[in-house]
Amino acid sequence: METANHFTCLTYDTIDFLILSKYVLFGIYIGTNDDGKRIDFENEVLPRLSIGSFLEKEFCCKHTEECNVMLIMNKSDFNEELQKKIVDFTGTAFPVTGNFAISVNSSVSSRILDISSLRLIPEGIRKRMNDCGVSAIGFAERRQILLSPDNLLRSFLQRHI
Repeated sequence: METANHFTCLTYDTIDFLILSKYVLFGIYIGTNDDGKRIDFENEVLPRLSIGSFLEKEFCCKHTEECNVMLIMNKSDFNEELQKKIVDFTGTAFPVTGNFAISVNSSVSSRILDISSLRLIPEGIRKRMNDCGVSAIGFAERRQILLSPDNLLRSFLQRHI
């Protein structure tokens, strides 16, 4: 049985946010920190969600560097309701590729992690945490929070629409 998985890690001062790398096509450092709702990328205009400030407020953390990283994802990994909400929020339709961007203001790395170090959220707070996108937590050298991209985006959009 496989116990290690490949994760995209968003590093903040006290927390590492983990997203299964299968959701992230690639990441791009763009150097500036603006709050635009779309980005030009490889001759396409991609819808863009800036979630860095949302993560900092929701989880009481701060970015460790002044970075602006785009995580490129594909709409086919998300249900139609969420796809429509992204288009409505950004005012930009998905390009032919179906790609869109998530912007974070932190450094991003790739990690292979033994998933046995992660634990499910306690039953009493599980629903609230799942609604915020949290699927599991871990305590290694730092706090680790496994994020569910669809629940995280849904929570972000509910607070901003």
